[in-house]
Order: sequence, then structure tokens, then C-alpha cells
Amino acid sequence: MDPGQDLGEISKFVLGANHGPWSDLGPNNIEPAKNSGLTFLRWPGGNWGDRNDLQTYLIDNFVSQARMLGIEPSITVRLPNSTPEKAAEIVRYTNIEKKYAVKYWSIGNEPSLYESDASLRPLGFNADTYAQRWREYALAMKTVDPSILLFGPDIHQFIGVSTPTPMEGKAREYLIAFLKANFDLVDIVTVHRYPFPSCQTCSNPTPAELFANPPEWDQIVTDLRQITKEVTGKELPVGITEFNSYYSRAMSGKTTPDSFNGAIWLADVLGRMIHQRPEILAYWVLKENNSGHGLMTSYDIHPSYFVYQIYKQFGNHLVPANSDEPMVSVFAAKKEDGSVTVIFVNRGEEAVTKPLKLENGDALKLAAVYLFDKDHQAEAITPPEFKNGDPVTIGGRSVTLYEFKP
Repeated sequence: MDPGQDLGEISKFVLGANHGPWSDLGPNNIEPAKNSGLTFLRWPGGNWGDRNDLQTYLIDNFVSQARMLGIEPSITVRLPNSTPEKAAEIVRYTNIEKKYAVKYWSIGNEPSLYESDASLRPLGFNADTYAQRWREYALAMKTVDPSILLFGPDIHQFIGVSTPTPMEGKAREYLIAFLKANFDLVDIVTVHRYPFPSCQTCSNPTPAELFANPPEWDQIVTDLRQITKEVTGKELPVGITEFNSYYSRAMSGKTTPDSFNGAIWLADVLGRMIHQRPEILAYWVLKENNSGHGLMTSYDIHPSYFVYQIYKQFGNHLVPANSDEPMVSVFAAKKEDGSVTVIFVNRGEEAVTKPLKLENGDALKLAAVYLFDKDHQAEAITPPEFKNGDPVTIGGRSVTLYEFKP
């Protein structure tokens, strides 16, 4: 790694999650959520907001909790079976009457799936009519509060390869129509991605299949940025506002999102996406009781929670780092005080020992080490003796953070 190179600032909103009224925080969730490291909440996540009107008491409760937790709130207004006037009224209530100053907003969820759900689509609905409808909502909302920032279109299953796949369905068509019609109004271009199960009739992945997946994510943000520029001619911020390993509600399996293996997958994928410097990343979901999704349930913490305990200590300026071990990923960043953090994710079962070279880093001293594995919950451990170029050992199926001080 080379701490002398600065690849750019890391957005503070890459440690985001989805949240919603169906799984509100209880007394046992407040402290874990406050200490989670999360910085952004997309609410209400998923299609709940397209099936229910947002009542004012729900908005009050959400904004109050987000402020108490110290997390940036965002609000998604209903698109199907609603009107631009209703959306504008939600903005008026939230930011004008209550003065909550919610900055980030979105309109509808996964419109590329509306055509397959008769309860969500009006007659004649398609990509072009959606793009125009979104524009009507956006203009009405910005008339009430011109300062708000809009993200979208939040299409489902953006994979990011040049050739669309069957899993994407109409997602690419909706994205392109949206960009053509609304590039002047959208502030952040956002999509969703869940790789497993890999088809509607496929079984859950084995550990080997799960751990073969993270390299797919090396280009997803970059490809979204490229498509956006090709269609609009503009450089726009981009983000992934829903992601997880599974879109199904499976739980308690060897590779489900609530498993230890699922957490190791998350650590690798999160680092790969951060390396591409998106504006927003929002994990699905903060809390869930009846599926494997969620950093927590009403009473328990899932292993995925400890991934965010590691990443909340990551620096805020990306620096180059790489590994020649196919199952070991390395991500590095610098903090404002000159400290350098390095995260190692080992997806393999066996420990790996390799020299760690910090270019022009002889003056940096290893000050702290944090470990997440089967036996450590993102805990501080005693740092080994280290001088630049010494070998380091990264345990099998583990996430390790090294912090170097000048």
C-alpha cells in the first residue's frame, strides 16, 4: 500500500442501511444502533413505502430516532397510487412545518418491477411513463423546498456488466429512460443489487459459491457511473441504496445474511464498493426479525453488525492497496491526523502470511489491531511487533484492521 497517494475522499454515507416502520427500533436496539457506525438511513426502505401512505407520526418518530442516533435521515415518498401533490405535502410537513431539514429524498422503489405487480402499476405503465411521472413528483417536491437532494431511480438488480442479464429484467431500460428524462433533477443516481439466489428456482449458495462472488462487485459502482455519463453526458454521484447477499428471506443457513459467512462476504463487498468511491451505500437492512437480513433483531446482534464496527474505524481518504492473494482483499485509507488504516479480508479457510509493504512508510508505527473472526467480535487485540516489510498473518475467514500512527 502507498499512504503517500490520495485517491480521493470517502463519502461519509458509505456506511448506510435501510430502515422502516415494519421493524422499528425497540429498547434493546437503541444503544447498538447508536454505536453501529451507521451514517445514513434510507426510510422507508423496500416497497413498504409504495404500499402505504406515510403518516405524520411515523415521520416524526423516524426523524427523532435518526437524530438521536446521530444518523443522516432520508425519506422515500410513495409513487404508485399517489400524487405529486401528496409527495409535496410530505416535504412541506417535514421541512417547512416541522423544520426537520431532511436533505435526502427519493421517489418510489424499484419501478422496474412495477410492471410485474398489478397492484403497483397504472394502466399503460412503462419505463417512459415512469420517468415522466418521477419528474412530476420531483418538480412538485422541489417547489416546496428547493434545497432537497433527490436520489433514484433505485431500480432492482443492476449488475453492471455491459450485456444485460435475465436477472436484470427491465432494470436497464428503466435506468436509461430515467436518466434521459431526469438528469437535470436527480442529484445521485442509485440502484439495487442482490446476487443470490442466482435465479428464481435456484437453491441458496454454498460457502464456495458465496465466496466466489465478491470480485463481481469490483465494477458495479464504476459501471453505473459510466452508464450515467454515456446517457447524460454528465458526471453525477452514484450509489447503491439496497444491497445484500440474498434477496430472499432465508435465515439460519450456512451462507444466509445472518450467518458468519454472510458477514465475511459483506466485509469484502463493502470494501470493494468503497474503493470505487460512491456517494451512498445502504445495506439491507438495519433491523429484521423474520429473515436473515438485518444487523440486528429485537434481541440479538447478527455477525454483520461487527463488519460495521470494523469499517467505522476506517480512514476517510482512500489510498492504493493491493494483494496478490486471490482470497485476501486489502483496503487502505488515511485519517485527517495522518494515521493510516488497513483492512484485510480473508475469505479463505486457511491463514495467509505475507509481507506487508508500506511505500515510504518506515516512520509509521503499528498502534492498534482489531479482529473479527469466529472468536472475536471486532475486538482490539495486542498488536504484533512490526517493522515495514515484515510478514503479517491474516487468519482464515477473518476481517482485520491495522492502524498505523505517524
